[in-house]
Amino acid sequence: MKILDERTVLSLIKRGERIIVAPGTRLTPAARDAVRQHQVKIIEELSSYMPAPFPVRSVVVGADHGGYALKETLVPRLRDMDLAVQDVGTHSPEAVDYPDFARMVARQVSEGRADRGIMIDSLGVASAMVANRIAAVRAAACWNTEVARSARGHNDANVITLGGKALDPEAAWEVVRTFLLEPFSGGRHERRVRKIEAAGE
Repeated sequence: MKILDERTVLSLIKRGERIIVAPGTRLTPAARDAVRQHQVKIIEELSSYMPAPFPVRSVVVGADHGGYALKETLVPRLRDMDLAVQDVGTHSPEAVDYPDFARMVARQVSEGRADRGIMIDSLGVASAMVANRIAAVRAAACWNTEVARSARGHNDANVITLGGKALDPEAAWEVVRTFLLEPFSGGRHERRVRKIEAAGE
């Protein structure tokens, strides 16, 4: 069962968007109050699409051995942004299996325990494949800020995957900042994201 909180409702109202929920979605009491106060209509639709919360307050970060060094440079900078950061590992450069960590990151986002996920392996592609198998996760492998901006603005991506061998720390940080600060554009893009979600149902 999906839960829609007040922050997500207010974010949608502020952007002038309709509030469309999947069947069985439950609103928190504060979200229900916001809906009444702003006199907006809740529309139930078959797609299970839930907008990614914005602004971002919590992030889960994971990496395999190929992304460990880059993860270690990003986590302190994320904490400097006053974000609640969960580091699910790995915690050393010893070889591990990327699917284990990509799945942990994706599940935290899917279950609403983090607003966004960041997963780092050697190139970022394989972890995106894993993360996208988890319900309600829209993971994008990003190698520059333009791709990250599109992933957020057009696709409402809630997980980003990076390559520890593809990006230096400064370039990676700019990609991550773009991913965290870029809002979803909504409008025609929302219709397309709903089709993405419906494709796996």
